Amino acid sequence: MAVEISCPNCRYSKQVEEIPPGVRWATCPRCKQRFDFTKGWSGRTEPGRTLSPWERRAETGLIRGIFLTAKQVIFSPREFFRKTVTEGGLREPLAFGILFGSFGFLVELFWQFVEGEGDLSSIQPDALGDYGTGLIFLGAAVLCPLAATVLICLTSLILHLLLTVVGGGKKGFEASLRTVCYSQATQLWALIPYVGAPVATLWLVVVQVIGLREIHEVSYARVLVAFLIPAGLVVAAIMAAGVSLFLLD
Repeated sequence: MAVEISCPNCRYSKQVEEIPPGVRWATCPRCKQRFDFTKGWSGRTEPGRTLSPWERRAETGLIRGIFLTAKQVIFSPREFFRKTVTEGGLREPLAFGILFGSFGFLVELFWQFVEGEGDLSSIQPDALGDYGTGLIFLGAAVLCPLAATVLICLTSLILHLLLTVVGGGKKGFEASLRTVCYSQATQLWALIPYVGAPVATLWLVVVQVIGLREIHEVSYARVLVAFLIPAGLVVAAIMAAGVSLFLLD
């Protein structure tokens, strides 16, 4: 059974076929640091699963790691989530999610400004003068990572809770969060003017459905039911409100 060991210093990772009994120390071939891989071990004994290219960027390179991960998530989500590990720490997938989530917010803001032919000027203080628009975008660049983080965490919590209700959260919360984080790569569709944002939103949902099914190894039925529960609750609330108004009349 192949396992993957990752250096805690430089994040270089490598798959090994077998670890001899009693061995707990390894020396990283990249940074030469010796470490105890049994402490906070990010290697996983998951047959057929490995770290994403993003999490192996010390090996693949930063740009290539980002590109390969985004490409696989957008165009081959089934294969990506079927092969990616379900554990390994929250920091790396969350960083990827924040990067692309923030990008999506900024691009959407940019297109809204372009399509509105300068409507942002109406919300900038007169005292800022010609610098107003630039400062608004600067403020957005600062706030977007925070907004992306909050959105990712809330979405992960809600989806995992709903999956647990229908018996679909088999691999734990981290697996659900990893799916939500890596699905943010679909924000690249937002680069397309006019139709980009709706396409990104639609494909985000599709990728999350596929990803949750593959990473938790459950049926599509369970995942779809989990997604439909909020809609069902909203419909039930509307119907209850309508019945109450009818009875009051």
